[in-house]
Amino acid sequence: MMEGKECCVVPIGKKGVDFFKVRGIPILTEAYAEAADVSVGDCFTVAKLLSGAFVSGELDEIHVVYTNFVSMLSQQPASIKLLPLDPHTGRRDPNDCLTLYEPDSISVYDAIIPEYLGGLIYGALCESVTSEQGARRTAMDAATKNAEEMISDLSLKFNRARQGAITQEITEIVAGADA
Repeated sequence: MMEGKECCVVPIGKKGVDFFKVRGIPILTEAYAEAADVSVGDCFTVAKLLSGAFVSGELDEIHVVYTNFVSMLSQQPASIKLLPLDPHTGRRDPNDCLTLYEPDSISVYDAIIPEYLGGLIYGALCESVTSEQGARRTAMDAATKNAEEMISDLSLKFNRARQGAITQEITEIVAGADA
């Protein structure tokens, strides 16, 4: 239950599958547990599955939740409501009521909406993958800088210790020559 509503999810990626399994949230399909293997065709398959479940009444709403890439240093969670479509977005044409669909509106829905949803799902997947790569690159840059600082610090300590040992040997040699 999320916000007082029952829900089910189609997680993409192993972490997502594990997250929802642990919390006991129903999963519609686990077929996309490996995010690296998800293709644009898979996104359109998911879209057809979801739009079919929406048309049959199994689902009341469909949302896609993903990570939005802002910059290499910033990624933000985002959510888009896919279905039902909001009829108030965009311009309203007074001739809308005169539009005839051939062969019929259901056939048009079955042809257009899954493609539209597939594109949105694929776009969200691309944003998430880009965000993950940006976060990984930032983490690797930070790790590299930390390693370089650590190497520099250890080199300095090693050189000081070596210099101290050389100075100690020279002092012992000079002290032995005086005796």
